[in-house]
Amino acid sequence: MTRRTIIDALWHGRDPFANPPETLRPSDLQGWRSVHPYLEEAVRERRPGIVVEIGTWKGASTLYLAKVMAEHDVPGTVIAVDTWLGAVDHWADPDLFAELGPENGYPSLYRTFLANVLRSGLADRVVPLPLDSVNAAELMRLRGVAADVIHLDAGHEEASVAADLRAWWPVLRPGGLFIADDYDSQGGKFPGVGRAVDAFCAEHGLQGPWSQGGKCKFVKPPADG
Repeated sequence: MTRRTIIDALWHGRDPFANPPETLRPSDLQGWRSVHPYLEEAVRERRPGIVVEIGTWKGASTLYLAKVMAEHDVPGTVIAVDTWLGAVDHWADPDLFAELGPENGYPSLYRTFLANVLRSGLADRVVPLPLDSVNAAELMRLRGVAADVIHLDAGHEEASVAADLRAWWPVLRPGGLFIADDYDSQGGKFPGVGRAVDAFCAEHGLQGPWSQGGKCKFVKPPADG
């Protein structure tokens, strides 16, 4: 599925990067574990046509995935799912809240993401989808857009992560790779992530999750639709 086909399916043919504002915000690629071996390996070894990232923030890991695609001649697209409104930890922490860039009582973080993608020269490999996780997954399912790789880096509460896993599992192709951020088998800063992932893998009888450097990964069985 080409980027054009994805835009037709999810955006009714309207390219979200068309007619950008004349003045872009300065480049600001703040991120956490945006460069990670699991992300590079997912692109290099699997050569995915569609990667979905849930929880994009300013786009650092989205652009890293797109950059690796370009470097390895992988003709794929990264679908960046986010409300760009922040999660509970962004609203609870005053420093992270400031990063949302509230304007007239509403976060403006999407404008930072937009500028980062346009300045990178990789807009032809990225499609933003400004919806909450569950609705984005349902839209993709309804429009027949399946993912080869999913990178989950959204909410950190156990219930939120569990809901994301349930919502996106049907969108992932059989044999596809699921990567989750902020995973720590010992609990770590966000113990809810580990509990939700471990419970999901146990419920579905999955091997893993395998973990490294704050991320974990597991594979959807080929026969599991």
